Amino acid sequence: MSQNFLKVKRKLIADMVNTPFHTQKSWCDIMLKAANRCTSDEDQKDFFRFILNPNDSWDVQEPTFMEVTPGKDIILNSTDTITVVEEEEEKQSTETITVKNSIHTNGNTTYITVTPT
Repeated sequence: MSQNFLKVKRKLIADMVNTPFHTQKSWCDIMLKAANRCTSDEDQKDFFRFILNPNDSWDVQEPTFMEVTPGKDIILNSTDTITVVEEEEEKQSTETITVKNSIHTNGNTTYITVTPT
């Protein structure tokens, strides 16, 4: 384990112990902070090895790591049209609706809100 990961691990454990009570948000914050502090691929691998097997048990299988190649970017238009088809017992109707896409990115998560115009 690298010196950086050992430091990350000490801080991760201290954050867990020093939090008086845990919620989903507190666990998430602690994990995301620790993952963000892992600066190399080896640090990241050591982080997941530790999270999956904190007691270094022989009974836990070693995780398999792989590299993922990012796909092409997807371009979203600020407005788009959607065709809605309604089928009732004996009739069918089609309507085209124009929608507005509001795109907001926070960290590595992108939120898209679609509203009719």
